[in-house]
Amino acid sequence: MKKKYALVALPLCFLLIIAALTVCFFALPKQSFAENEKRILSDPPAFSWQSLLDGSLTEQAQTYIADHFPLREAFVGLHAYFAQLMGQNGDSGVYRGKDGYLFALQQDIDLEKEARNIAAVQAFAARNGLQTTWLIVPCAGYALESKLPRFHNTYRDGEIIDTAKALCANDNFLDARDTLKDDGSAIYYRTDHHLTSAGAKALYDAYCAEKGLATHDFTLTTQSDGFYGTAYSKSGLWLTKPDTLEVYAQPDGNYTVTINEGTNETTYDSLYFPSHLADKDQYPVFLDGNHALVKIENNNCHNGKKLLILKDSFAHCFATYLAAEYETIWMVDLRYHRANVSDLIQQEGIAELLVLYGAENLATSTDIAWLSML
Repeated sequence: MKKKYALVALPLCFLLIIAALTVCFFALPKQSFAENEKRILSDPPAFSWQSLLDGSLTEQAQTYIADHFPLREAFVGLHAYFAQLMGQNGDSGVYRGKDGYLFALQQDIDLEKEARNIAAVQAFAARNGLQTTWLIVPCAGYALESKLPRFHNTYRDGEIIDTAKALCANDNFLDARDTLKDDGSAIYYRTDHHLTSAGAKALYDAYCAEKGLATHDFTLTTQSDGFYGTAYSKSGLWLTKPDTLEVYAQPDGNYTVTINEGTNETTYDSLYFPSHLADKDQYPVFLDGNHALVKIENNNCHNGKKLLILKDSFAHCFATYLAAEYETIWMVDLRYHRANVSDLIQQEGIAELLVLYGAENLATSTDIAWLSML
């Protein structure tokens, strides 16, 4: 008799759990943003006969249910740790490395696309008479090989940088591999793909040495002991300890930062935006994150030096140091900027160009091609 009850009780409990989760799904308010994953959640599917017939309505419904299922983040975490136990490190697109490091797996690299991107930049620089310096940053998985798990795919940043170095033989080329060495120093965040403030400072020192600029001293201050980056958000490994986010403080009021997004222009008096420390994504504390065009004016510097940076987000922390050496810096992010950069160069009398990209982005970007029209 007890055996009979046990056979009935197990599926009954399962059905009750499913019923409870279903009630919660419809009853609980829906979130629009997943804090841990740092992404916007899907909206309810919009019915149409076309979407019903072509199957897209079913796909949208499945995505919506998956995004808003009760206790979703807990299940994501359980799945991530179960995959670790089953030896499926990297199943979520992130390797769990040593000493708490999380490494994003590398995208498919296209060296031919990299060559086309480099050629586009060089043609742009030649049209505008710019003296060009290249600074290509390897990813953490390449630079910190000692922190990787035993079994992992090969990171091809060395090939990307060697290709760029060969193609840019007539330009200034600063090999970041000489600076970002795997020597135990915290040059990359453990939970994020970016360089730490210390890593960016090391690149700043190397850049100044290459360009014959005198470096400045900066005071290191901790801004947050709870920084979680992009690798953490993608991994589902929610028990990972956070990073410490630091900045090299510079006197307030010495800089003017103008952020331009199309026709909207806003001016600030600081290189840092501490309001982002209250957000889940704290990295925009540096120059307010990604924007189409950012102008940095050093109000205490009158050396006439003007610099254009074509960049991805690796430039954000780095530029807060480099601002000490230039009267004016313009940062252009080709993922968002479609205005004519050549006109800006001619109007402002810019003579120097710094190309600062992560190696993977240089070899995968489809936005650099816009330079032929800018």
